[in-house]
Amino acid sequence: MRSYDVIVVGLGTAGSAACMTLARRGVSVLGVDMFRPPHTMGSHHGRSRSVRRAYLEGSVYLPMARRAWDLWRRLETDSGERLLVTTGNLTIGPPDGPALTGFLASARTGGIPHECLSAAQIRKRWPPLAPSDDLAGGLEKEAGIVFPETCIRVFLRMAEASGATLHTDERVAGWTIEGEAIKVHTSLGSYSAGRVLIAAGARSGRLLGDTGAMLSPKRVPVHWIEPPDAAGYALGTFPVNFWQVPTEGTDDPHAPHREFYALPAIGPGGRVKAAFHNGLADGDPHHPAPPASAGEVAAIRRTLARFLPPLSGQPITSDTCMYTLTPDHHFLMGAIPGNDNVFAVALAGHGFKFAPVLGEILADLVQGRSPAVDVSFFSPRRPGKPSFDNRQTTAQGTQ
Repeated sequence: MRSYDVIVVGLGTAGSAACMTLARRGVSVLGVDMFRPPHTMGSHHGRSRSVRRAYLEGSVYLPMARRAWDLWRRLETDSGERLLVTTGNLTIGPPDGPALTGFLASARTGGIPHECLSAAQIRKRWPPLAPSDDLAGGLEKEAGIVFPETCIRVFLRMAEASGATLHTDERVAGWTIEGEAIKVHTSLGSYSAGRVLIAAGARSGRLLGDTGAMLSPKRVPVHWIEPPDAAGYALGTFPVNFWQVPTEGTDDPHAPHREFYALPAIGPGGRVKAAFHNGLADGDPHHPAPPASAGEVAAIRRTLARFLPPLSGQPITSDTCMYTLTPDHHFLMGAIPGNDNVFAVALAGHGFKFAPVLGEILADLVQGRSPAVDVSFFSPRRPGKPSFDNRQTTAQGTQ
């Protein structure tokens, strides 16, 4: 039986970055994935992901956001690939709502350059955007997007170049403890390691015993809209825009909010990407996700008609991906209860922007080092379930 220092289960966002970092540190690492990443069966596909440093989810993310931005630029140099493009990131919502107040608190705490904009100023600067007068915005100019499929390929290429062993098209069935070793059992055999990182996204639950109960897979319809004017929605013109607005059918600013986003047109055909970020249906990661329904397409069209009206009647194609939510919507990252040698990571639908720093942090945790940033807040052993609104602040399965 082949033995390694570390086995990483899942080679998506966190797993590929962790494999790369561990291998570059000289660690003997095996990475296993049931598909062939990058692929379209998880959370990391979709051509673009937003990257920003003013992070409305809370100040606990600020050091990670700063470090991630620097690492993206360093990875571009190391790989010779274009990974990150600056577009600006615009957060829109009620002036006293969680999104905008969270953005502004993060920007001010982190000393991040930003602008405060009225709805009228937003409409004038970006004509496709149509916020109502009771909304406002916060702009972080030095923010942008990364290209996830390219990033995953870079992580895996660098991991292999540094000595990692990568097995794809190999399903992990479970793991067992045998003496001082952890045995990982797959569709093609068994492997031994001193430590194991479960980074299988929405498929992690069955591999994590009781910890898996913390994870809630969600199905996310993602829509691609043909813009009426390609130049007005292009990279460098159209910012990433994240909206938190009162739920459709009410103008009460204290009613539950709906969150959605639109990203600049990229890729073949130059289509704008748009999707809801909350209010998502449960997903089954062990079966192919059904395509977006007519009702889901109609819902995004209604939202576009309110806030990005030029896009509302345009041709739409749709895809689906998965989020792996936690009870408090924050990351899960660290050793699982009852076993100091088995580690878990779940990113709650907002992790790709942090991928390179997550690779560093997870490698530190697995190696028994103290990460440069405090991640105790994300521990699977953390007490209680922090409120989402307080944003500052032996297993068997199938992967």
